[in-house]
Amino acid sequence: MSANPGTKKVDPLLAQVMAAIHRKIDAVPEGFRTIDDWAKHWGVSRTMATKYVHKGVEIGLMETKKYLTLCRKDARPYPTAHYREVKPPKAK
Repeated sequence: MSANPGTKKVDPLLAQVMAAIHRKIDAVPEGFRTIDDWAKHWGVSRTMATKYVHKGVEIGLMETKKYLTLCRKDARPYPTAHYREVKPPKAK
């Protein structure tokens, strides 16, 4: 006879893996866009948008964060880089 599954201790690593598998899609804050979104917004190719965005991050005009989003048709959430303009601090 098998033991009651509720009485077993769950390995912490297995718990982390299972949580990663079942992660929910993140809500992307306003202002963050993917490279494809920036390309459409600026009216340039994806290649040029990538160059512009990466240069913007390098010189401090843009910031990057990864969010779990549906970017593929297989409906699994993937961590996808999103970028937004860095707002200068408000002067007092």
